Amino acid sequence: MTSKENILHDVLDYLKGKASDDQITNLQEWLADSDENKEQYRDIVRTYYRLGNVQNWDQVNVFAAKRNINSKITRKKKLVLWHVAASIVILLGVGLTFLVNDFSKEQELAQVTIIEPGQKGAELILSNGKKYQVMNTQKVLKEQDGSTLQIDTLKGIVYDKEDTKSKELIYNTIKVAKGQEFNLQLADGTKVWLNADSELRYPVQFTGKSRKVYLKGEGYFEVAHNKQKPFVVNSFDQDLRVYGTKFNINAYDKRLIKTVLVEGSVGVKIAERTEEKRMKPGDLLNANTVEGSMTTEQVDVYPYTAWKDGNFLFNNESLEEIMLRLERWYDVKVFFADNSARDIRFIGDMKRYTEINKLLYFIEKSSGAKFEVKEDIVIVRSK
Repeated sequence: MTSKENILHDVLDYLKGKASDDQITNLQEWLADSDENKEQYRDIVRTYYRLGNVQNWDQVNVFAAKRNINSKITRKKKLVLWHVAASIVILLGVGLTFLVNDFSKEQELAQVTIIEPGQKGAELILSNGKKYQVMNTQKVLKEQDGSTLQIDTLKGIVYDKEDTKSKELIYNTIKVAKGQEFNLQLADGTKVWLNADSELRYPVQFTGKSRKVYLKGEGYFEVAHNKQKPFVVNSFDQDLRVYGTKFNINAYDKRLIKTVLVEGSVGVKIAERTEEKRMKPGDLLNANTVEGSMTTEQVDVYPYTAWKDGNFLFNNESLEEIMLRLERWYDVKVFFADNSARDIRFIGDMKRYTEINKLLYFIEKSSGAKFEVKEDIVIVRSK
C-alpha cells in the first residue's frame, strides 16, 4: 500500500472518529510536512459529506470527529489534506453519478410539482411608514433627516454615512418573507445578511452612545469596529453586545436563540436577569429568554453560517428541524403523515439554490424518509 493510500485511510478513519493513536501520530507527521491549502480543509470535509452521504454513511458525525481531530493536533499542524479529496472522489464518486442519473430518469417518468428555491427580496419600511418592495429594483431614497440610502437588488441596501444635525433616532425596518433573503450595509459600515422569514429594525444613522438594532429571525453580522459606540443586537429579551466581530443569530424562537461566534468577541445577557456571558470564537450559545437561561459549547461554526454562502449543511439533524428550514426557504407547508419520521436524522451538504424536488430526492435516497409534494405542501412519511 502506498504512502498516499495510507494517508487516505488515516483521514477517513479520522472523519469516522475511529483513528488509532498510531494513525494520529502518522497523520500529525504528514501534516507537518506542508503548510499549503490550509483554508481548504473545510472543503474536504464538505466533499466527504456530499459523497459519503450519498453512500448512506448517515451514522457518521463528521463535525464531531473533526473537533476530536483538532483537539489532538496542535494548531501549527492543523494543515490541509486537499490532495486526499481527489482519492475520496475516486472511491465514492461513482455512487454520486448513478444517483444523479437516477434522479433525472425518475423526473422524466413522473409529473412533479416544481417548487423553486427562495430568491433575493425584501420589504423596506421607512420612518414615515412608506413601504417599498425591494425586488428587481434600483432606487435612491432620502430619509427625514437627509440620510441617503441606495437600493439595489443585487447589492442590497447601502446607507450612506452622513453627518446629521438631528439627534433623534430615525428607524427603518427590513422584512424578509419566507422564500426570500436579503443583505444590507448600515450607516456605520456594518454588513448584515438576513435569512428567510426575518426582520431587522435599525437606526438610519447611529446618533446615540450605542448602535442598537432589533432582530427577529436569523441574521449574520459583520460589525464595523467602534470602541466609542458598542453595537447591540436585541432579540426578544436577549441583548448581544459586540466588540467588533462576525457572528450569526438564529432567533425564530424566544425559547431557543442560537448565537454562534465566528470571530472577535461578544457578550450576551437576557434583560436584567442574567450577568453578561462572554463568548469566544467557535462558541454556540443557546439562550431561553422565557426561563432566563444560557448555555455554551464549542462547535464548528460553518453548519450555522452555511446559509449565507448559499448552502444547506445538515449536521446529523432531525428531519423535523430540517423541514422547518425548508419551510422558510421554499415557502411551503410541511405535513408529517408519520410522527416517527420527525426523528429521522440526516447528514448532508446541499445547495440552497436548487428545486426542492432534487433536495428531497437526495434526502429520501440516503435516509429512512419518503416525500410527496402536492402543490405547496410537502408530505413526509417513514419508509
